[in-house]
Amino acid sequence: MNSNKVFDHTIGLMQDRLSLNSLNQKVISSNLANINTPAYVSKELSFEQTLRDCLDRSSLHLATSSENHLAPSDPRSAMASVTAEETGDVDLELEMMKLSRNSIEYQFITTMLNKKFTLLKQAIEGGQ
Repeated sequence: MNSNKVFDHTIGLMQDRLSLNSLNQKVISSNLANINTPAYVSKELSFEQTLRDCLDRSSLHLATSSENHLAPSDPRSAMASVTAEETGDVDLELEMMKLSRNSIEYQFITTMLNKKFTLLKQAIEGGQ
């Protein structure tokens, strides 16, 4: 049996998003831990919006002109090359807002993933 039929594309996207949330949590936590460190510059993940835009569009028509370019249809390879961009001084309120947002997204996706697995379990058990 092909595992892609059981664990469809949606589950893969949820897994990717949970991985992104985990990475984002580390960056935000680092910013908060260094809030009083002299000359520390706040960081954030640099590809998050681009990845979100790629996943929101159903089809991409991008061309690659170099073998070093990422395939536009391969968000997993984009996640493998995560970099943190410097964004300036650490703003406590902004970082706390990012932390809350990241936590809510993580909880939401976890809940949706649990519902997906519950539906799969019901299908396997015959809808009981």
